[in-house]
Amino acid sequence: MSRAVVAVTVTKASRAAFFVLATALVAYQFETTYGLPAESTTFLVSMGSLAGLLRPLLGYWNDVRPLGTRRRKNYMGLGNVLYLASISLLLCLPDPSLAAGYATVLAALVIYGLGESFIDVGTDSLVLDVATTPAEKNRVQALARLGAAAGTLGTYALAMATIGPGAPFPVLYAALAAAIVAGTVLTLRIDEPPVTRGQVMEQVARERPAIPAGYKATLWIAGIAILLTPLAEKLVTIPLEPWLMTRYGSLPAIFYGVELASAGIGIVALAILVAALHRRPFNVAAFIIPGGIVGAIYYAGLPWLAPDLASYAAWNTIKAVAGAFAVLGMERVLMDVVKGARKGATFQIFVLFSAAGSYGGFVLGAIIGEAVGIVPLLVAAGCIVAGAVAVYALVLAPRLKEVP
Repeated sequence: MSRAVVAVTVTKASRAAFFVLATALVAYQFETTYGLPAESTTFLVSMGSLAGLLRPLLGYWNDVRPLGTRRRKNYMGLGNVLYLASISLLLCLPDPSLAAGYATVLAALVIYGLGESFIDVGTDSLVLDVATTPAEKNRVQALARLGAAAGTLGTYALAMATIGPGAPFPVLYAALAAAIVAGTVLTLRIDEPPVTRGQVMEQVARERPAIPAGYKATLWIAGIAILLTPLAEKLVTIPLEPWLMTRYGSLPAIFYGVELASAGIGIVALAILVAALHRRPFNVAAFIIPGGIVGAIYYAGLPWLAPDLASYAAWNTIKAVAGAFAVLGMERVLMDVVKGARKGATFQIFVLFSAAGSYGGFVLGAIIGEAVGIVPLLVAAGCIVAGAVAVYALVLAPRLKEVP
């Protein structure tokens, strides 16, 4: 396994861990310890998500403007530095219910958003560089998903011991900082050849293809399909966990134990898939439709299909596995769709659709969540995911066969 693939896997793990921290654990901790409403934390997280709007520009810079003499790994290193700066602010956090503390959290999450953009753009571009055959694309994407699942698993494991009133919550920050340091070290060890801006521009001029009009339409349809799922997920992300804990009367340790078990099963499933992909090729795009259907049923049916903690644990596990496989399938499809020397920037156009969906979901959830309650939000999320499945199955999948 190359150093680049190892660095990508570890980076995806730290990114997933930070995402869980920012979107779920911080909200619950602030509410239970400081009395800060979850809606206020939603606004803070949405501000951090704004940095995602820069990703196409960062993708363009990755393609044509080397940072120093490297196109990919130096951008990843800069993102890790910003991650560490954000963690440092959170470790020094005053009471977020006060003005100074609130401003500190806002600054930390904005810096986190910038770091996430830099590191993800570099990682995505590096993956496109090192994976050039169908088998390599399958393997790299599966390992990236496995890293993300491991980051989620580790974060929930630590949350069982570090979240709640009086719990040593900064331990979670410190552990995440250690993961970021490890990712930084691995990033610096990537064997990426040096390149000058002149050499890059020559490559761009040589490889840039003309894009047929029908292919451009396919790109737009893919973007719409990608936008809908994060819109649905972020619509309910912040209020969901406090609602579930209240509904089931569970202590945080018990609840996050359920999340931990679900993530653990997901990791086992992904590990089995990674091993299988080493043996023979497989069309991982086949996971997209069934994974989306499971997600739609999960959100729309959660208020009725999971009346107790045990049934929720079962549904959550099924959804976690199906969701990971569906994301793997869609990202693998995009690796075939993205073309040319400026593929890093093209890929980030799709990520911008995803970021727009995430931001829209956060904002809508904050605006209407308190007024309508969590149950209508869950039903709406399920309907949106079903719409994403329909766009992919009926419109996008048939067009992918004609991609040049």
